[in-house]
Amino acid sequence: MRKPFIILAIILQLIVLAYMAGEREYLLRNGKIIRLRTAPLDPRDLFRGDYVRLNYEISRITVNMIKGADRAAEVKKGTKIYVTLKEGPNGLYEPVNADLKKPQEGLFLTGRIPYPYQKLQPGNPIWINFGIEAYFVEQGKGRNIEKRRGNRTDVQIPLEMEIAVGPNGKAVIRGHRWSPLGIGLVWMRNPPLNSEREEASLSAAFQLTLANASDKPLAIVDLPQYCSFSLESVPWAKKSWVLAHNPCEEVFPSDFDVVILAPGQQRRFDFDFSTERWLVKDNNNVKQIGTLDRTEQFRIVYRPPGDEQCRHLSRQDIIWHGYMPSRAFHGLGQID
Repeated sequence: MRKPFIILAIILQLIVLAYMAGEREYLLRNGKIIRLRTAPLDPRDLFRGDYVRLNYEISRITVNMIKGADRAAEVKKGTKIYVTLKEGPNGLYEPVNADLKKPQEGLFLTGRIPYPYQKLQPGNPIWINFGIEAYFVEQGKGRNIEKRRGNRTDVQIPLEMEIAVGPNGKAVIRGHRWSPLGIGLVWMRNPPLNSEREEASLSAAFQLTLANASDKPLAIVDLPQYCSFSLESVPWAKKSWVLAHNPCEEVFPSDFDVVILAPGQQRRFDFDFSTERWLVKDNNNVKQIGTLDRTEQFRIVYRPPGDEQCRHLSRQDIIWHGYMPSRAFHGLGQID
């Protein structure tokens, strides 16, 4: 009596596997192709061959991105969530908002909440899995990807994953390319201990590196007064800190600001967050970032002028456009 049930169970399993394989193949052939920026985390699974775990920029959103703030209470482990995307510079896609209801139009990814959350407030971070967090490669090549990516104390080169997306938001990985621009961040000076601190130097100093990771000449734009860079609070910060002084409203690029990097060449920039240029404020409360609570983190974001603003430049054809965020850090020197 049990034998027919065993055979039926095996048949059902084969049908499910065949359906999954067919759906994957259909998406690869007919899905909308997009690119998402990510960095690999872990290179190897001994039982399933080489793979790279992926952490996408869109994998971490905040509660206030979810349409209908009162619906945050519905976010539980396993909750299905839909993230709407838009195309940005270099063909990379960025999140617009998230919803617990399936969007009626536009491009979106369907994901699930992998962890339970309690007492969610606006600004709280939420992790999302989209089913594209593992990238399987040929045996031995996972380590090569990790090696090229770079380590936490050096320049890191982001992966830009090629993703096929179906009309229901389901996604599969089709391939990858490397970002032509790499970025690194190290601290140069921590502020003294509390008993020795002086009002003039309450914040750390950092050095940021931009590197040409491609095999062709690449140009970056280094505007005066660090105006190609912004200091931005992480989305999950308790407060929305903004710069107290903005000297960049009337700054426009010229050929003197264009820096051409040969393949492998780097350009370093020093940031002293004790100076007036990097003071931040919330309402009228002006502070150095080193005096803030340790939960308040920031990123240095390389954000050069857009394509329209650079059309008059002689080497506009090789200028990299878009935004490139550093790792998160606190003003006392701790880097995430």
